[in-house]
Amino acid sequence: MDSKHVKGKGAIAVQQTEKVQLEFSVETLERLFMNGQLCAAEFSCLNANSKKMVQALCLNTCMHRVCNEKSRAAPLEEGLLIDNKNISY
Repeated sequence: MDSKHVKGKGAIAVQQTEKVQLEFSVETLERLFMNGQLCAAEFSCLNANSKKMVQALCLNTCMHRVCNEKSRAAPLEEGLLIDNKNISY
């Protein structure tokens, strides 16, 4: 394993060239997207089913965040809202 130790503020961070495979629940992944802590461009899906779920989460998250930002700025017209009932996980 090739790694470099980098001293940070009070901790030692390890930068590795290797990748880590993780598994998240849909709820956890959705929370990370909603809070802006993770972006789908930062990782790759390992199978087609995961890719479909991530795409649906991205659409829902984007719609939720954009609609909330616009509603704070100005009220949305009903015809502009996207019906997300067809998006499933």
